[in-house]
Amino acid sequence: MTDWEKQLHRKATAVDRAKEALDEDIAAARLDGHSFREVGKWASVNHERARTIAIRINGDSRTRAEREAAS
Repeated sequence: MTDWEKQLHRKATAVDRAKEALDEDIAAARLDGHSFREVGKWASVNHERARTIAIRINGDSRTRAEREAAS
């Protein structure tokens, strides 16, 4: 593997990790009760993308309070 290959691979891996961390934070912010529009604005993603991320990670689009109220 060349130096460029190693460098680019390391950076691509770092970007992937950062994206995963961002998605986790988006899902956590939704659980804490923030709207998809708020979360999307803060994370610089479309609110529908924020909703998709929350569903994928949390298994649901509802906030923690909404889940507890439904129980």
